[in-house]
Amino acid sequence: MRTDLRRDDGFTLVELMVACVVMAIVLAAVGGLMVSLITTPRSVTARENASSSAQLAMRSIQIGVRNSSDFLLTSPNGADQLLVARTAQSGSTIVWVCSAWYYSASDRSIRYLSSPTAIPIAPTSSDLASWRTLDTSVTPISGGGIFTVSGAEVRVAFNGAVTGQTAPQSIITSVFSRAGSTGSPACY
Repeated sequence: MRTDLRRDDGFTLVELMVACVVMAIVLAAVGGLMVSLITTPRSVTARENASSSAQLAMRSIQIGVRNSSDFLLTSPNGADQLLVARTAQSGSTIVWVCSAWYYSASDRSIRYLSSPTAIPIAPTSSDLASWRTLDTSVTPISGGGIFTVSGAEVRVAFNGAVTGQTAPQSIITSVFSRAGSTGSPACY
């Protein structure tokens, strides 16, 4: 009677290497899915935040210019732009206020101020610090600034940057003033 000294109840080296390769492939696929699950919500949140900020700025400008009797666009400092409008506020009687939007090319922001009195045509940096910031990642779409005026029309065009994205959030619109009303205050 012959006894076999070789036992077959274990794995060979080849079988162990194949199992390790299969496990590595599975782990790489699962790891890729996990990274995608983590980065996708961040990307969506960043795009939503940029879109919301850009739309907030645009909506403020649209309402202000649409309800304005007159407006003035100036360039107070280099590529910066200041749009000042005499705007009717909603209510049972018309109340006129001065509204202004300041585009700062240096810090790429749009700021807003509403005042019952005239707004300085060249606000200082300390003046601008008290203005409400509408968006902080703005660049003009074309060469000039974000505002262009033609008669009673204000064209607004800018890109809002999205953190971690190469494609910006573009905002382009034209707003027409309901010009012709008179009254006070004189806003500029």
